[in-house]
Amino acid sequence: MYLLLVFCAQLILLYWLSRRVIGALYLLLHLLTGSRAVSISIVSAIFFPGTVVHELSHLFTAEILGVHTGKLTLVPGSLDESEVQTGSVAIASTDPFRRTLIGLAPVYVGIAVLAGLSYALPILDPHWSDWSNWSAWTRIESHLPLLVVYLLFSISNSMFASKEDLKGVVPFTVTMGIFAGAAYVAGLRIGVTEEILAKIWDVARVLVGAIGIVVAVNTMTLLLISVLVDIIKRWKRR
Repeated sequence: MYLLLVFCAQLILLYWLSRRVIGALYLLLHLLTGSRAVSISIVSAIFFPGTVVHELSHLFTAEILGVHTGKLTLVPGSLDESEVQTGSVAIASTDPFRRTLIGLAPVYVGIAVLAGLSYALPILDPHWSDWSNWSAWTRIESHLPLLVVYLLFSISNSMFASKEDLKGVVPFTVTMGIFAGAAYVAGLRIGVTEEILAKIWDVARVLVGAIGIVVAVNTMTLLLISVLVDIIKRWKRR
Protein backbone atom coordinates (compact mmCIF):
# COMPACT_ATOMS: atom_id res chain seq x y z
CA MET A 1 0.00 0.00 0.00
CA TYR A 2 2.81 2.40 0.86
CA LEU A 3 4.26 1.96 -2.65
CA LEU A 4 0.99 3.20 -4.13
CA LEU A 5 1.07 6.27 -1.89
CA VAL A 6 4.70 6.95 -2.79
CA PHE A 7 3.92 6.50 -6.49
CA CYS A 8 0.97 8.93 -6.36
CA ALA A 9 3.06 11.50 -4.47
CA GLN A 10 5.85 11.12 -7.03
CA LEU A 11 3.45 11.71 -9.93
CA ILE A 12 2.07 14.87 -8.32
CA LEU A 13 5.59 16.16 -7.65
CA LEU A 14 6.73 15.19 -11.15
CA TYR A 15 3.78 17.04 -12.70
CA TRP A 16 4.69 20.17 -10.75
CA LEU A 17 8.39 19.88 -11.59
CA SER A 18 7.86 19.12 -15.30
CA ARG A 19 5.93 22.33 -15.89
CA ARG A 20 8.59 24.39 -14.16
CA VAL A 21 11.57 22.65 -15.76
CA ILE A 22 10.19 23.17 -19.27
CA GLY A 23 9.33 26.81 -18.52
CA ALA A 24 12.71 27.49 -16.90
CA LEU A 25 14.57 25.83 -19.77
CA TYR A 26 12.71 27.96 -22.31
CA LEU A 27 13.50 31.11 -20.30
CA LEU A 28 17.20 30.22 -20.12
CA LEU A 29 17.40 29.55 -23.86
CA HIS A 30 15.51 32.75 -24.64
CA LEU A 31 17.93 34.76 -22.51
CA LEU A 32 20.87 33.14 -24.30
CA THR A 33 19.58 33.31 -27.88
CA GLY A 34 17.13 36.21 -27.79
CA SER A 35 14.92 34.23 -30.18
CA ARG A 36 11.59 32.71 -29.25
CA ALA A 37 11.60 30.44 -32.31
CA VAL A 38 15.08 29.09 -31.59
CA SER A 39 14.27 28.54 -27.91
CA ILE A 40 11.07 26.62 -28.68
CA SER A 41 12.87 24.55 -31.32
CA ILE A 42 15.62 23.51 -28.89
CA VAL A 43 13.14 22.68 -26.11
CA SER A 44 11.08 20.64 -28.60
CA ALA A 45 14.20 18.77 -29.71
CA ILE A 46 15.16 17.93 -26.12
CA PHE A 47 11.72 16.53 -25.36
CA PHE A 48 11.12 15.00 -28.81
CA PRO A 49 11.14 11.35 -27.58
CA GLY A 50 8.48 12.28 -25.05
CA THR A 51 6.42 14.05 -27.71
CA VAL A 52 6.56 10.94 -29.92
CA VAL A 53 5.32 8.71 -27.09
CA HIS A 54 2.64 11.25 -26.12
CA GLU A 55 1.11 11.67 -29.57
CA LEU A 56 1.43 8.04 -30.63
CA SER A 57 -0.33 7.07 -27.40
CA HIS A 58 -3.32 9.15 -28.49
CA LEU A 59 -3.15 7.77 -32.02
CA PHE A 60 -2.84 4.06 -31.23
CA THR A 61 -5.41 4.18 -28.41
CA ALA A 62 -7.91 5.89 -30.70
CA GLU A 63 -7.32 3.34 -33.46
CA ILE A 64 -7.67 0.41 -31.03
CA LEU A 65 -10.96 1.85 -29.76
CA GLY A 66 -12.24 2.36 -33.30
CA VAL A 67 -12.12 6.17 -33.30
CA HIS A 68 -11.02 7.81 -36.54
CA THR A 69 -7.80 9.81 -36.46
CA GLY A 70 -6.39 12.48 -38.75
CA LYS A 71 -3.18 14.37 -39.21
CA LEU A 72 -0.30 13.54 -36.86
CA THR A 73 2.24 16.28 -36.07
CA LEU A 74 5.38 15.73 -34.01
CA VAL A 75 6.92 19.20 -34.39
CA PRO A 76 5.73 22.63 -33.23
CA GLY A 77 3.34 24.53 -35.46
CA SER A 78 3.74 28.27 -35.99
CA LEU A 79 6.46 29.48 -33.63
CA ASP A 80 5.01 32.99 -33.64
CA GLU A 81 1.77 32.04 -31.88
CA SER A 82 1.25 32.85 -28.20
CA GLU A 83 0.74 29.17 -27.40
CA VAL A 84 2.66 26.49 -29.24
CA GLN A 85 1.87 22.78 -29.30
CA THR A 86 4.95 20.58 -29.66
CA GLY A 87 2.80 17.92 -31.32
CA SER A 88 -0.79 17.01 -32.06
CA VAL A 89 -3.04 14.38 -33.60
CA ALA A 90 -6.55 14.91 -34.91
CA ILE A 91 -9.15 12.72 -33.14
CA ALA A 92 -12.78 12.42 -34.24
CA SER A 93 -15.59 13.13 -31.77
CA THR A 94 -16.64 10.09 -29.74
CA ASP A 95 -18.39 9.05 -26.53
CA PRO A 96 -17.09 10.21 -23.09
CA PHE A 97 -15.69 6.77 -22.21
CA ARG A 98 -13.45 6.45 -25.27
CA ARG A 99 -12.60 10.17 -25.22
CA THR A 100 -11.32 9.80 -21.65
CA LEU A 101 -9.24 6.72 -22.45
CA ILE A 102 -7.74 8.49 -25.48
CA GLY A 103 -7.11 11.72 -23.57
CA LEU A 104 -5.34 9.97 -20.68
CA ALA A 105 -3.43 7.56 -22.93
CA PRO A 106 -0.08 9.43 -22.64
CA VAL A 107 -0.22 8.98 -18.86
CA TYR A 108 -0.76 5.23 -18.64
CA VAL A 109 1.24 4.46 -21.79
CA GLY A 110 4.03 6.73 -20.53
CA ILE A 111 4.05 4.92 -17.18
CA ALA A 112 4.24 1.57 -19.00
CA VAL A 113 7.19 2.82 -21.11
CA LEU A 114 8.93 4.14 -17.99
CA ALA A 115 8.47 0.76 -16.32
CA GLY A 116 10.00 -1.00 -19.33
CA LEU A 117 12.94 1.40 -19.53
CA SER A 118 13.56 1.09 -15.80
CA TYR A 119 14.74 -2.49 -16.18
CA ALA A 120 17.67 -1.22 -18.27
CA LEU A 121 19.09 0.64 -15.26
CA PRO A 122 21.41 -1.60 -13.22
CA ILE A 123 20.89 0.49 -10.09
CA LEU A 124 17.22 -0.58 -10.08
CA ASP A 125 18.01 -4.27 -10.53
CA PRO A 126 17.32 -6.07 -7.23
CA HIS A 127 20.12 -8.51 -8.06
CA TRP A 128 22.71 -5.80 -8.76
CA SER A 129 25.19 -5.64 -5.91
CA ASP A 130 28.00 -3.48 -7.34
CA TRP A 131 26.66 -0.26 -5.78
CA SER A 132 30.12 1.28 -5.42
CA ASN A 133 31.02 1.00 -9.11
CA TRP A 134 29.67 4.42 -10.09
CA SER A 135 32.29 4.72 -12.86
CA ALA A 136 30.20 2.26 -14.87
CA TRP A 137 27.79 5.13 -15.53
CA THR A 138 30.42 7.15 -17.38
CA ARG A 139 32.51 4.59 -19.23
CA ILE A 140 32.29 4.79 -23.03
CA GLU A 141 31.08 1.19 -23.25
CA SER A 142 28.43 1.82 -20.60
CA HIS A 143 26.50 4.78 -22.01
CA LEU A 144 23.21 2.86 -22.07
CA PRO A 145 22.26 3.90 -18.50
CA LEU A 146 22.81 7.57 -19.40
CA LEU A 147 20.65 7.18 -22.51
CA VAL A 148 17.94 5.50 -20.45
CA VAL A 149 18.00 8.34 -17.89
CA TYR A 150 17.61 10.86 -20.74
CA LEU A 151 14.66 8.92 -22.15
CA LEU A 152 13.09 8.68 -18.69
CA PHE A 153 13.55 12.45 -18.32
CA SER A 154 12.09 13.27 -21.74
CA ILE A 155 9.12 10.89 -21.60
CA SER A 156 8.15 11.56 -17.99
CA ASN A 157 8.11 15.31 -18.58
CA SER A 158 5.92 14.93 -21.67
CA MET A 159 3.40 12.31 -20.57
CA PHE A 160 0.95 14.49 -18.65
CA ALA A 161 -2.37 15.29 -20.29
CA SER A 162 -3.02 18.77 -21.67
CA LYS A 163 -6.18 20.80 -21.07
CA GLU A 164 -7.54 19.52 -24.38
CA ASP A 165 -6.84 15.92 -23.35
CA LEU A 166 -8.71 16.37 -20.06
CA LYS A 167 -12.02 17.40 -21.59
CA GLY A 168 -14.74 15.20 -20.12
CA VAL A 169 -12.33 13.40 -17.77
CA VAL A 170 -13.78 14.82 -14.52
CA PRO A 171 -17.43 13.80 -15.14
CA PHE A 172 -16.31 10.38 -16.36
CA THR A 173 -14.06 9.86 -13.32
CA VAL A 174 -16.85 10.86 -10.92
CA THR A 175 -19.26 8.46 -12.65
CA MET A 176 -16.78 5.57 -12.54
CA GLY A 177 -16.02 6.34 -8.90
CA ILE A 178 -19.71 6.09 -8.04
CA PHE A 179 -19.98 2.73 -9.82
CA ALA A 180 -16.81 1.45 -8.13
CA GLY A 181 -18.07 2.56 -4.72
CA ALA A 182 -21.43 0.91 -5.29
CA ALA A 183 -19.72 -2.32 -6.36
CA TYR A 184 -17.53 -2.28 -3.24
CA VAL A 185 -20.52 -1.71 -0.95
CA ALA A 186 -22.33 -4.54 -2.73
CA GLY A 187 -19.44 -6.86 -1.79
CA LEU A 188 -17.87 -7.22 -5.24
CA ARG A 189 -14.17 -8.04 -4.93
CA ILE A 190 -11.48 -8.90 -7.48
CA GLY A 191 -9.28 -11.80 -6.41
CA VAL A 192 -5.54 -11.66 -7.14
CA THR A 193 -3.14 -14.54 -6.60
CA GLU A 194 0.03 -14.21 -4.54
CA GLU A 195 2.17 -14.75 -7.65
CA ILE A 196 0.50 -11.89 -9.51
CA LEU A 197 0.80 -9.66 -6.45
CA ALA A 198 4.52 -10.42 -6.24
CA LYS A 199 5.04 -9.46 -9.89
CA ILE A 200 3.02 -6.27 -9.45
CA TRP A 201 5.14 -5.44 -6.40
CA ASP A 202 8.40 -5.93 -8.35
CA VAL A 203 7.21 -3.73 -11.23
CA ALA A 204 5.92 -1.07 -8.83
CA ARG A 205 9.20 -1.03 -6.89
CA VAL A 206 11.26 -0.58 -10.05
CA LEU A 207 8.88 2.08 -11.39
CA VAL A 208 8.97 4.02 -8.12
CA GLY A 209 12.76 3.89 -8.25
CA ALA A 210 12.81 5.15 -11.85
CA ILE A 211 10.44 8.03 -11.15
CA GLY A 212 12.51 8.84 -8.08
CA ILE A 213 15.55 9.20 -10.36
CA VAL A 214 13.56 11.45 -12.72
CA VAL A 215 12.34 13.61 -9.83
CA ALA A 216 15.94 13.97 -8.64
CA VAL A 217 17.16 14.86 -12.16
CA ASN A 218 14.33 17.39 -12.57
CA THR A 219 15.06 18.96 -9.20
CA MET A 220 18.78 19.33 -9.95
CA THR A 221 18.02 20.61 -13.46
CA LEU A 222 15.58 23.20 -12.15
CA LEU A 223 18.05 24.39 -9.52
CA LEU A 224 20.89 24.61 -12.06
CA ILE A 225 18.75 26.49 -14.60
CA SER A 226 17.50 28.87 -11.90
CA VAL A 227 21.08 29.71 -10.92
CA LEU A 228 22.10 30.24 -14.56
CA VAL A 229 19.07 32.44 -15.24
CA ASP A 230 19.87 34.55 -12.18
CA ILE A 231 23.53 34.92 -13.26
CA ILE A 232 22.56 35.90 -16.83
CA LYS A 233 19.98 38.43 -15.63
CA ARG A 234 22.55 40.00 -13.27
CA TRP A 235 25.12 40.11 -16.08
CA LYS A 236 22.66 41.77 -18.48
CA ARG A 237 21.73 44.44 -15.93
CA ARG A 238 25.35 45.63 -15.74
